[in-house]
Amino acid sequence: MLFNLDSGVAAAVAAAGTVVGALAQLRVAWRKEVSERARGVPATKKSRRGPVLAVFLLILAAAVAGFAFSQYLMRQSDREATALRSELQTHLARITATAERMERAALSDHGSALHVDDRRRGAEEVTVTTTLGPCRASAVAAANVVPICSEQETQHVTLCGSVPTSATVTATVLYARPEESQKPWTDSRVAPGQDVGRARFADKTFERAESEQTKQVCTGFSTWDAEQAYSARLVVTFTHSPAAHEVSQAAVVPISDVVAVAATP
Repeated sequence: MLFNLDSGVAAAVAAAGTVVGALAQLRVAWRKEVSERARGVPATKKSRRGPVLAVFLLILAAAVAGFAFSQYLMRQSDREATALRSELQTHLARITATAERMERAALSDHGSALHVDDRRRGAEEVTVTTTLGPCRASAVAAANVVPICSEQETQHVTLCGSVPTSATVTATVLYARPEESQKPWTDSRVAPGQDVGRARFADKTFERAESEQTKQVCTGFSTWDAEQAYSARLVVTFTHSPAAHEVSQAAVVPISDVVAVAATP
């Protein structure tokens, strides 16, 4: 075929050709009959069959054309329905994928929140507080000069918090302030090695064994002020292992014979 037509269109074209042929045959037969009647020639069976055959062909062609056109409309409708169905399936797949991603994100966020809450619920703290009085400066200070103790006269103390041996230390926070200060502890936080007046903590904390069930998290604190006392506090935050249920304790271990310290669990 010269044109790429489907069967419905081809049938319609054929029916149209048949209709045109039938109309032409009717016209020819009609002219012939009119001419014969004008000459007075009597009508024969053959001449009468011509219009009937043309009408039959015309009806047949109309039926074929109608059937072909209906088939063409049905196929066109099927194509449109198939295209619409494919588009709906594509949109549905996109919506489903988006919903799955949102559900996974929500589950991930929920799991992270539960994990953080579990860690917070499992965290515990040990607080150790001590006070160091003024050091005793042996050298006589000049007038209007604040006495300062020498390195040998500086007072030292070690603050230790007891935690279970299997515990994991997550944070150590240091606080220091003059004994007579009215500042709250939350406003007295200091960094390791930072001077607070004439006192400071050691640069690092350390751990040491205490018993089979517990260990100590410790840091040093020293003061060289001969006029006022200083208070120091160590807060140890830790988490238990699944099998650890020991009760934590707090202790202060002095390393100077001239200082009396107090521990607050």
